[in-house]
Amino acid sequence: MEKSYSFPGIGPVILRKSARARRVSIRISEKGEVKVVIPSVVSYREGIRFLEKKKDWVRRTLQNIPQNTSSGQALQPGENVFTRHHKLLLTPADRDGFSAKIQEGITTLFYPSSLSVHDPELKDIVDRLYIETLRAEARRYLPLRVSQLAARHGFVYRKVFLKNMKTRWGSCSAALNINLNIHLMQLPSHLIDYIILHELTHTVHKNHGPGFWEELDRITGKARSLDRELKKHRIKMEI
Repeated sequence: MEKSYSFPGIGPVILRKSARARRVSIRISEKGEVKVVIPSVVSYREGIRFLEKKKDWVRRTLQNIPQNTSSGQALQPGENVFTRHHKLLLTPADRDGFSAKIQEGITTLFYPSSLSVHDPELKDIVDRLYIETLRAEARRYLPLRVSQLAARHGFVYRKVFLKNMKTRWGSCSAALNINLNIHLMQLPSHLIDYIILHELTHTVHKNHGPGFWEELDRITGKARSLDRELKKHRIKMEI
């Protein structure tokens, strides 16, 4: 069920009741159509109150639509840009909510066709899906790679833990557990190996003293050079 409403400073707004909606949300199409989706058990008045709270954001979004549409910077349906091993497929669908699948080589996000690709809600979902895709890639690759490099160079460790960290690529605990950031999957393979070897070396040398760098340089052949190269990379928490 839908109703039309003229909101001061915004213009025509569609108030739409949905049995599948769990909360009040605002959707703005690429053409500038503003739609307030309201759970069926919530009143239209509550939807208008929510719009009142978000009116400044709605106005800014409407003002930016012409510029964003022509720039081509926003993710578009079918765009294949994502992670190391996965392409992202944004697929509009006739639904109110979101669903996603992470398959071999493709991460698919189904989103409401009434939702603009510029909508911050969609951007938030894509960012979270990006993290989950990185996590899936990390699970498949990193523990095995740690095992391979440890066996090759004679290191002993206990367990590998994968974490979503903002500032550190990895660490080694006193209990000889290796902690690796899932964002390693953003890096080229030789830098992933460097970080793993860096942390494995800490199973023997607990600090960054001369013995540590001598051991790491013996293994990699160019530890300081790799460390400088790594410092040029930043952890990317969103796309």
